[in-house]
Amino acid sequence: MTGPDRPASSNLDQPDASAVRHLRRDVVAMAPYTPGEQLGKAIKLNTNECPWPPSPAVLAVLGAIGADQLRLYPDPVSRELRRAAAAAYGVSPEQVLAGNGSDDCLTIIYRSFLAPGDRVACPWPTYGLYETLAAIQGVELVHVDYKLAERAWTLPSALARQNAKVVIIANPNNPSATIVPIAELRRLADQVDGVLVVDEAYIDFAEADGAKASMIPHLDQHPNLIVLRTFSKSYSLAGARLGLLFAAAPLVANLAKVKDSYNVNVISQALGTAALNDRDRHLDQVRTTVRERQRLERALAAFGWSWPESAGNFLLCEVGPRAGEIYRALKERGVLVRWWDKPLLSSKLRITVGRPEDDDRLVALIRELW
Repeated sequence: MTGPDRPASSNLDQPDASAVRHLRRDVVAMAPYTPGEQLGKAIKLNTNECPWPPSPAVLAVLGAIGADQLRLYPDPVSRELRRAAAAAYGVSPEQVLAGNGSDDCLTIIYRSFLAPGDRVACPWPTYGLYETLAAIQGVELVHVDYKLAERAWTLPSALARQNAKVVIIANPNNPSATIVPIAELRRLADQVDGVLVVDEAYIDFAEADGAKASMIPHLDQHPNLIVLRTFSKSYSLAGARLGLLFAAAPLVANLAKVKDSYNVNVISQALGTAALNDRDRHLDQVRTTVRERQRLERALAAFGWSWPESAGNFLLCEVGPRAGEIYRALKERGVLVRWWDKPLLSSKLRITVGRPEDDDRLVALIRELW
């Protein structure tokens, strides 16, 4: 019986009669990636977005987007954006691939290199999407635990010995904000019998005062190296969904075969190009964020909390057994931070650097709760 007397949704009560039974069993069984919470008008210190607006130059480009630009398909290979990225980072446009966020670039990497039966390895704890993408691709993800100390997380030496076709390192790491020195990453690239992916989503904060932390200048010396960047953090463009992949030109040419036809929309291409061309404003914004991080660190230290030395725009604070309680109480009061009920993380809160007034509100609430 069908029609208004029996809604079609009732079939969901009978799995054998629904389309769900045709899904891959591993997809049905897998745990989905859990993004940071979105909660109305809450103060969001849980997803590592930049607290400042995009540069005026970027906003001007947004306002100038015309009807024809929206009516027509975007450039399928993001030529202007790639030229701007090449000029900014000292590579050739042929070494750059644009993606719908660096998450899209990760998906392209998984699709291109990994088939069922292959392995991908990463240090742990780290960005949870690496695990989700492995499940989607039907490959094994190997976690190799960081060596944890109060102020530093050290890369495990066993990482290169996992027989993995792809090794991924977030640098600075998420959720710890710790960084691996360039010399150590270059040694790892030489040791890995596969591809080394260095996810540099937060690297601009590590380089705010002129330090050299990126692997992009070393692409030519390591043909198995892929470096990822995002506009979601330091460029204040998380809503635009834009990322960049850097690698040897032959790698990029083959990875481009796997991307979606028009994977970066016309608006994001234009905004990213404008952001890359406004380097002075970008650097000033990054330095302002680092200064605010240092101010927040001084305030949180008064509670006796500790964290690994941060090279990002966030802190992974050791709170102790009350971490979950503090997270829930802050949420009830309209402030979101990140907490994971998982081994190695359940006693910690990850706190994004916000605007001064938001950070002051956070500190005031912690003072009441602590």
